[in-house]
Amino acid sequence: MDDSWGNQVRHLYDVEGLSIRQIAAQLGLSRKKVSRLIEKGSVIRKKRASIIDPYGRLIQDWYETYPSLKATQVFDRLQTYGFTGRYTTVKEYTRSFRRKRKRMYHELSFLPGEEAQVDWMQRAFPFGVAYGFVFILSYSRYLYARFYPRQTMEFFLEGHIEAYKEIGGVPHRGRYDNLKLVVIKRKPEVVFNAQLLDFARHYGFSVYPCNPGRANEKGRVERVIRDIGLFVMADTFSDMDDLNRSLTAWRMERNRRVHRSTGKPPCDMLKEEKLKPLPQVPYQAYRMKTVMVSSTGFVSFDTNRYSVPSPYSNQPCSLQIYPRYLEVIVNNRKVATHQRSFLKHQTIEHPSHRERLLAMTPNFKYQRICQLMTRMDKEVALFLKRAEGEGEDPMTAAYELFKLLKGMSKHTLLSAVREANKLGTFKVAYIKNLLQPAGTKDHPVYPQDNNLLAITYERSDLARYDELI
Repeated sequence: MDDSWGNQVRHLYDVEGLSIRQIAAQLGLSRKKVSRLIEKGSVIRKKRASIIDPYGRLIQDWYETYPSLKATQVFDRLQTYGFTGRYTTVKEYTRSFRRKRKRMYHELSFLPGEEAQVDWMQRAFPFGVAYGFVFILSYSRYLYARFYPRQTMEFFLEGHIEAYKEIGGVPHRGRYDNLKLVVIKRKPEVVFNAQLLDFARHYGFSVYPCNPGRANEKGRVERVIRDIGLFVMADTFSDMDDLNRSLTAWRMERNRRVHRSTGKPPCDMLKEEKLKPLPQVPYQAYRMKTVMVSSTGFVSFDTNRYSVPSPYSNQPCSLQIYPRYLEVIVNNRKVATHQRSFLKHQTIEHPSHRERLLAMTPNFKYQRICQLMTRMDKEVALFLKRAEGEGEDPMTAAYELFKLLKGMSKHTLLSAVREANKLGTFKVAYIKNLLQPAGTKDHPVYPQDNNLLAITYERSDLARYDELI
């Protein structure tokens, strides 16, 4: 330590009136050492030579070349030069070199419609972890935000699509942090996520990734993430839907308030944004994943198992994953569709996927069908249980419901079963009549007025079309 440090400490303490913490930060010393120097008085005895003093010039050169060097890195380097001292000696000596330097930035300004800043945020709630998609227009400060159960590409794209619909257009550029959904790698050159580029090409905007460590480049979205965090901390939410309803009300009220920087409400300034028009063809928000169908006819995704028709067992397939459902593709053919579950370790099975397998095991057929239908949905399980209580054979009832699945979707059948449960009518005949009313068996689309089936029309002469050209 320089002999004058003791006098500097006393001067800053007695004359300038600085605290021990402020003096330590000013001189790059520890608070303990500052306290010791103050107690000793203004006469500082000459410090003994340190084992690290001969390496002082070398350390200074290193920090001039690499200002962000850590004390551990300096210690490792010194050992290659024969340094035998301790790490604490190096840490204390390099403290003044490692002071954080305050950065200065230019204020960023944007043209109408020039840019939107986009980022994710993550928060834990009693119902689980939720991931917030945050989108803010840099010019008007108009905010769109929504929480999702996952932080994956399909939700990332859906967040963009819903934001574009709400603002009525597309900004010319999207500014992003270095998310894997945006940037795969930065060195030796920037490599973008291919699906995001395809999405950007469809909507006609450019992608701008922020430089690492430059939080000021996306200050607008960072500030609003802080505000959303304070909002969700101040309330409790029962589930994801309740959270998003409250968030929508909060941000719409925010968009109507006068912004401190622009002096206008974002809702009013949104009218000044010069956005690109939305494309005529909408983009489907999804991602792809390749998996194998198991020998029992299931694909595994996100800890859950989804059924596939038994003939496709032991084959590779592609999962087309949408925000609320997924499709199983085998040889470019869609073979199964399921509602997506966000619970863990669930088995989602469609009974009709086992039709071929059931034909191979006739002795086990009715028991297995009853088992499949009971596991399909809790509403079906309730219906079959109540039907048995009213004297119906549960295996026969399950088989009749199973046959209905051949001509209609699972969703349609479940709607009819829910209606029967609600009315307390636990008869398969009621469900059949609900789904297949009398007189419509041979005509799935049957008009109420039979005379409509006898309508004729006069064919026009083709020459008339030439006159219209």
